[in-house]
Amino acid sequence: MTQSAEKFFEDWAPAYHLVFGDWNAAIEQHASVLKHILPPPAVAGEVLDCACGIGTQVIGLARAGYKVTGTDLSSAMLERAREEIAARGLDSAGIELRVDDMCSLQTCPPQHYGAVIVCDNCLVYLDSDDEVRAALIAMHERLRQGGKLVISLRDYDSLMKLRPPLTAPYMISDNGLRRIVHQVWDWHDERHYTCHVHITYQTPDLAWVARHIVGRCRSITSEELVSHLRSIGFEQIQILPAAATGFHQPIVTALKGR
Repeated sequence: MTQSAEKFFEDWAPAYHLVFGDWNAAIEQHASVLKHILPPPAVAGEVLDCACGIGTQVIGLARAGYKVTGTDLSSAMLERAREEIAARGLDSAGIELRVDDMCSLQTCPPQHYGAVIVCDNCLVYLDSDDEVRAALIAMHERLRQGGKLVISLRDYDSLMKLRPPLTAPYMISDNGLRRIVHQVWDWHDERHYTCHVHITYQTPDLAWVARHIVGRCRSITSEELVSHLRSIGFEQIQILPAAATGFHQPIVTALKGR
């Protein structure tokens, strides 16, 4: 993962929730989708979210009865996650949070987890095929036999062809205050782009504040991901379109062979 990616998430930690219309509703909706994909808590055992950010999936899964560990390269994201977990009274849920790199997962015991998840397009912050493979191998090694891998990605199959310069801006009303969210993408070639996240929002005194967060991304298609997974030894690989799951991105699932 590049240094720019680390800074991207350090800068984004205080404002990450602002990209959602209602972050609390998104927490519940993400958990609802994942519950239909993951084994039930009693079967899954411990779930590892190895790009947990500020806790969007960790919080929802813990509420749903899963034992969850969250790791992330960004200490700022993890600190925010701890605050959000405490604010929701989930301190007793047994959630563990640790700084770790998904390319190595050195703090995570091998053959331990019933599921590993990587949601919200986090693989694109890995800078090469070698890094992607290293991350997938680390995940494979941490899964128990028969354990499930769940990864969500943007639909880069079409995005790499179209190379859109920006995402459509959208306006959110939050307790009567407005905010506008959009991204500008500066494409360097068919795969790499610099992502500019723009969040402009009203304060209670009706002044407008603008945040600009910058990170470098490397596109990967679902089929490329599937190819990596097969070569590493994952089985029963599926690509689930967003329309089939209700999630905001396509999801790729795979099992570690028994």
